[in-house]
Amino acid sequence: MKFQIEKIDAGLSVRIDEVAAQEKKILEAIGRCRQSAWACPSGECMNIGTMEERTGGGSVFLTLTARPGVQLSAVGIEQCLGYMLAQAIKS
Repeated sequence: MKFQIEKIDAGLSVRIDEVAAQEKKILEAIGRCRQSAWACPSGECMNIGTMEERTGGGSVFLTLTARPGVQLSAVGIEQCLGYMLAQAIKS
């Protein structure tokens, strides 16, 4: 599994590859992280306001926008995803 994060006007675009048959677990893990600052080391997921998601070809595609009054950090999201995805794949 690998992922890439790109800054876009709306926030961040995230592509997570090589996750066929695990898409649902990954989306659930990100959802849990958005609910609790304790879900990952950086806590950056708490700054996600909206998350558009789609899956296809063994990949997950996300468009993340920040909550009002905050900005999303690509580095923070990268740390968060690295931790969460490892946990989601293990379970």
